[in-house]
Amino acid sequence: MSALLLPAYAQDSHTPNSPVSAAETPVVPGLSAGEKQSAFAPATPQTAPAAASPQERMSVQHVKPESAPASTATLAPAPVGPVPVPAPVEMAPKPAETAVAPDTPSSISATPSKEEAAPAAPGASQSVATASPAGQPAPATAPTPEIPAAVPAETQAKPKIEPKAEPVPPAEAIAPAPAPSAAPAAVTLNLSARLADYAAKRGADAQAISDFYALRGAVPLWIDKGVLTPTAKALVDRMNRASEDGLDAAAFRVSGLDSLSGASADAQADAEIALSAAILTYVRQASSGRVDTRQISRDIAKAPNMPDPVAALASVAIASDPVTVLEGYNPVSPQYLALKQKLADVRAASAAAAEAVLPMVPAGPTLKVGMTDTRVAVLRTRLGLTASDADSDVYDDALQAAVREFQAARNLKASGTLGPATVVALNAALRQPRTNAESEIIANMERWRWLPHDMGLTNVFVNVPEYKVWFTKDGVLSYEARVVVGKANTPTPVFSDTMSFVVVNPSWNVPQSIIKKEYMPKLAQDPGYLERRGYEVSYVGGQMQVRQPPGERNALGFIKFMFPNNFSVYLHDTPQRTLFSRDERAFSHGCVRVDNPYKFAELVMGNGWTEDRVRGLQGGDEQRIDLERKIPVHIAYFTAYVDGDGELQRLNDIYGYDRKVISALGLPG
Repeated sequence: MSALLLPAYAQDSHTPNSPVSAAETPVVPGLSAGEKQSAFAPATPQTAPAAASPQERMSVQHVKPESAPASTATLAPAPVGPVPVPAPVEMAPKPAETAVAPDTPSSISATPSKEEAAPAAPGASQSVATASPAGQPAPATAPTPEIPAAVPAETQAKPKIEPKAEPVPPAEAIAPAPAPSAAPAAVTLNLSARLADYAAKRGADAQAISDFYALRGAVPLWIDKGVLTPTAKALVDRMNRASEDGLDAAAFRVSGLDSLSGASADAQADAEIALSAAILTYVRQASSGRVDTRQISRDIAKAPNMPDPVAALASVAIASDPVTVLEGYNPVSPQYLALKQKLADVRAASAAAAEAVLPMVPAGPTLKVGMTDTRVAVLRTRLGLTASDADSDVYDDALQAAVREFQAARNLKASGTLGPATVVALNAALRQPRTNAESEIIANMERWRWLPHDMGLTNVFVNVPEYKVWFTKDGVLSYEARVVVGKANTPTPVFSDTMSFVVVNPSWNVPQSIIKKEYMPKLAQDPGYLERRGYEVSYVGGQMQVRQPPGERNALGFIKFMFPNNFSVYLHDTPQRTLFSRDERAFSHGCVRVDNPYKFAELVMGNGWTEDRVRGLQGGDEQRIDLERKIPVHIAYFTAYVDGDGELQRLNDIYGYDRKVISALGLPG
């Protein structure tokens, strides 16, 4: 195994796009001596397309996204910096309106600033700036015209190129949809009428489509004189290849596109609307996934990645490369792209295996090195080995090694001898794969869509099935450590929030669920159970309250890291430090226990705090310390990732989420 790569999100601008040698691999605080650094890493941050109210008039300043990096079998590092995403499209509010957008990284406030508060002069066009990454000042605005019936290439705003990391240019740039020289009046009238009927019956997205076309004067965008425009054809082709990203291409297919010539005005209008609806469905599934997480667990909170639908349609409609914009709504993290490539590899291997006719291995006596048997030739074919005619029936060292590798993969005793159990396993493998790797990869790709599009260059990232936490500061990996996570019946929730303060020498207010399920039965048998263990019991409104004061026996240890959330979980120290030495570490009630917490505290607290200074507070009064800057926290659940050598690694599905996601996606288990 070659040295693992640093996570792409954790590299500074001087990290080359090549594997680092063992001698060059930096020491990451938090790892035990000799422990191999994980190749798994959180997503490279990106800025999500901006949200806006579909009822507002819009003007657009287009930013052409860079091409998404090409997927490769090896998870190559990527320089730190903003990841190009589809150009955000803001809505300029009407002068008399004030809208409040959700407080999310991908949202845009529609409240006018002081400079924008005055109504525009009659005839003057409104202008807005594109959304800037979280925490960055918005760029200066420049007047841009409102969307006309179509935007000719020569009148578009000059594309603004974000800082890039040698992006791979698209194979062929698709020109934006040209303005029809003169839209047939019958089609325009029918489109307007069909939109009204469509919006009345189909709900919010249909209303957004109607609003979008209203801005165009009900002029068709994808169909011109009875044929699909070149842009529409390119977008249809990309949606037909949606399976490359683990999506179902059937969800975006529009019938009747091949027979538009000579079709009625109604049929053309319906096809125009259906194609816009398909694009919007693609944007939604690519950015936010297909699964309702409530079907999986109430302990999963999906990030609100879906942009405003009118803005999403506009971003594709005016783009100089609409296909790149459309596919840019998929995640672009290095791990997602590596899984995408691995999905293609697995499918290719499955297709090759389906074409190959592999023989069954006959039963017979146990074979060892040096023995001769006619079954050896069959066994060689079965395991993909070759031999000369002279020794084709001899059970040699190479065959023994191949049998041993097969046995280890099937959890058999890896003896290298061919016994009855190994023969049964060899023949069973022909009939049924041990697990469906393709479905497992797609399930993990789906979960990447549940994370925020902008994860932040400084963030805390926990992968529950891997029992690991990472801290990255300004794009540089600063800390990696083992963690203890929730048990199967008290799982650690999957969500994102923001760490804002730490508490040193914390007390523990025991959750009511623990009081009812664990303490009440024990108190029924032993009324002094809590008192002997130093817990304080009180009653509020007739309900028992239990508090564990600060101290060495406190369940939270000497420090906890707070990111207030709806699940009431956090990261914290623990007095049960021996649990970190175990390979499987699902022992908590849902919170995440962190190894080497004082080093972690030094890094997240900043502002002159050191590990020794934090440790010096141990044993004093309970004390809250606000962080110098708030830090995004992402608690994720990935059971498959691609390591630095390009190999697919699969982790135990400790909460059974894979099975549920695979079922919800309608995939084979």
